[in-house]
Amino acid sequence: STPVIFEDKVYIANGQDPEHGEGLGHLYAIDATKRGDITESGRVWHYTKIRRSISTAAIHDGLIYYADFSGFLHCLDVRTGKVMWVHDMLAAVWGSPLVADGKVYLGDEDGDVVVLQAGKELKVLAEMNMGSSVYSTLVPANGTLFIMNRNQLFAVAESKR
Repeated sequence: STPVIFEDKVYIANGQDPEHGEGLGHLYAIDATKRGDITESGRVWHYTKIRRSISTAAIHDGLIYYADFSGFLHCLDVRTGKVMWVHDMLAAVWGSPLVADGKVYLGDEDGDVVVLQAGKELKVLAEMNMGSSVYSTLVPANGTLFIMNRNQLFAVAESKR
């Protein structure tokens, strides 16, 4: 996964390559202002209930959203690491969560895309299947949400009548 820097903290999850299957992972919040060996002194919090991850975090309104390869989307308080909720996608997740317009979007290997309400309580707003695996992160641009499955690109936008 790619580290994310927010308010002088680095957020990163790790675990072995997904080719090794599911396995234990770690999610860290590290103080980026520290220097030297900060193995212990730089750790703000450490979350061990995550599995291997190749996703990048999305941070919004004091919450961090992180998906793991086993198909769980974790929502934690970005400052304390306290768990708000965990959502089971029921399939492997290769992409990263997207937060846009107060919603969290995430696709999975079964081709399902879930839309959740961003916030401290888990609320599923919609689910749809895109016909084949969604390995990538959804991309917003110019009022359109682009979703790519294994062999198609979808552009979802509000109808302008």
